[in-house]
Amino acid sequence: MALVYKDIYIRKITIVFVVLLLFVSRVLGQPMFYSQSLSNLYYSLPEARNIDILVIDTVIVYHNIVANDTVQVAFCFDENGVFEHIGYRFLHSNDTFTENVIVRFIERELLSWFLSSDINQTLVSYRENGLQIFFNNNPVKQSVLQDKQGLLNLLKNYQGISIHFIEGKNYEFSLLFKNEQKISFHFPAESELITGMDKKERDIQLAIQLQNHKVISDSLSTPDYSYLQLLHDTIYIEKGSTFMIPQINNDLFYIKVDSTYQLAFDKSLIAESFSNALLMPLRSNYQVNITHRMYGKTAVNYTVSSHGFDDFFRSDYDWYFGIESLEKEKLKGTLILSNRNYGNIHLAYVSVPLDDLLNDGIMEMQLYSNIPQHNIRTLFGK
Repeated sequence: MALVYKDIYIRKITIVFVVLLLFVSRVLGQPMFYSQSLSNLYYSLPEARNIDILVIDTVIVYHNIVANDTVQVAFCFDENGVFEHIGYRFLHSNDTFTENVIVRFIERELLSWFLSSDINQTLVSYRENGLQIFFNNNPVKQSVLQDKQGLLNLLKNYQGISIHFIEGKNYEFSLLFKNEQKISFHFPAESELITGMDKKERDIQLAIQLQNHKVISDSLSTPDYSYLQLLHDTIYIEKGSTFMIPQINNDLFYIKVDSTYQLAFDKSLIAESFSNALLMPLRSNYQVNITHRMYGKTAVNYTVSSHGFDDFFRSDYDWYFGIESLEKEKLKGTLILSNRNYGNIHLAYVSVPLDDLLNDGIMEMQLYSNIPQHNIRTLFGK
């Protein structure tokens, strides 16, 4: 029994240790990483550089990565001053894709090519991960990748990119050059491949970033009321989409008062109000007490505002909600955040008393993060 308690204690302090390590690294002026692979890439660079962490996206020119040519390396940080990305910056200075996760993946892989001493092993790793590379629509030859100078010369003639997301499962990413040449990457929409991070690393990153997130936007989009459908009396529905089963959806509910529509939020419409509160959190501002259950049965507790929660997840995720029970002492439901860029979700079990729901009170949330796509169907017994 003592061993069991010791194991639980170790799990609980894991995230605390990581946070402390990041703090100590910052004080000592050392670079901080969520990802071991990104740390390895950083320390593979030929020389250390002083990088201003106050500048989110910094580009530094190296002269000794490929012969005596120049290689532009991008260094990107999150709002905690932790490295999120390092890669070869092929984009032009006026391009708007610098924060695109797929572009960052390609930038990281290109820099890895330039730093690699074993291209053959790199290609073996690509095959294992389902990543295929084509040069002018033909499978790329190893000799092309080994010719680093020739590859760099080609990349410096970059003209544009194309990104195709096929049925939410696979990407086709192409770098376009002069004379109609192109390099294409075909790969599955898998978070571990695209982020270069395992689940443990992604869970820790999410916990730290979410609890430290500062709200950037506090605005709501105005719905197109012409799409509302009458349910009954003065109650209207903005019909959304479902997540695997009809009970998990993102329908929103409105009340028509005179000639205007208002988001339903009233004790006479408990189910509709509960759904609206979770899918449109900016209408109110709750204290959300999160128990974040991460890789290896580690759990960490922290509190965020519903405004902060919404702002953190809104841009890259589709939101779905389903009601489990509507007892006034504790309303219960399931919130699913589905990543638009690759096949994983965050699953949250939410509970809140009715009075707290209606009066910007306290919500309790059990958060399970970074669930892979191939595990999702088991949540619904399919």
